[in-house]
Amino acid sequence: MPRYQRNECSSTDTEAQVPSLDHEIPLADLEILKKIGSGGYKEVFLGTLHSEPVAIGQFRERVTARGMQELKILAALDHPNIVAFTADTVSITFLVTEYCSNGDLHEYIKTQPAPSLSHAILVIQDITNGVQYLHQRNPSVIHRDFKSSNVLLTRDGTAKIADFGLAKEKRTIDSMATSLVGTVNWQAPELWCAEPRYDVKVDVYSCAMVYWEVLQWVLNVKTYPWAGMNEHYIYNEVGRRGKRPKTSNIAVRWPALVELLDRMWAQSPSSRPTIGEASFTLQCFCEDHEV
Repeated sequence: MPRYQRNECSSTDTEAQVPSLDHEIPLADLEILKKIGSGGYKEVFLGTLHSEPVAIGQFRERVTARGMQELKILAALDHPNIVAFTADTVSITFLVTEYCSNGDLHEYIKTQPAPSLSHAILVIQDITNGVQYLHQRNPSVIHRDFKSSNVLLTRDGTAKIADFGLAKEKRTIDSMATSLVGTVNWQAPELWCAEPRYDVKVDVYSCAMVYWEVLQWVLNVKTYPWAGMNEHYIYNEVGRRGKRPKTSNIAVRWPALVELLDRMWAQSPSSRPTIGEASFTLQCFCEDHEV
């Protein structure tokens, strides 16, 4: 996965009423080539728009509240580490985004040899930059389902955050209450109650899980958080006992990164750094280790 340059670090569904968006295109402008993925509420295809490759998400049914949420949020975002929204069709049947030819990070790790630490840090920094952009918006955008399969890789290896179907805008200074969402292997434990209250720190926790996954890859260990464990085990070990993935193999080589992970996946959200603080720590690590 070649990389040409480093990005700079920056400090239940129901049918929805479809509003008018500014990116509508005729369905005839799209050409669908092949299926490349599947999500909870849409199928994803490789296609073309005006002869350019694009990813085309086809909603399985009429547009839902979740699908409309993704459309609204994606259309407002503009950052090199966020997958670019291109268009939607007039009937809101298809969601068109940029095509990231290296697929998602979770699957990429499975098939590719261990990268250098420098290469891995580039991916981690891209992720950090994208999340920081989301959290610094007004109102902040909380992804809520951040995991390695929601990180896409372009041809040159740039990492981009995708899949905003569960994202929410945090419009008040109070923590937001909502229902349980997301994927438990990467998910912050404060989400695991009947009426969870949370803020942007849930994404910080999930980022730590993805960082851990990438660092294991550097050490040629191809795994993900709580691989092979069921939800009951994860709820008990992580939520009740405060257990976290093992980091001893990382600590031997990069103890400063383990210290960062420990802070980011702390049980108490208030003990976690902001994503901006995590970004600063990563910059310091790069300078100290000439990465």
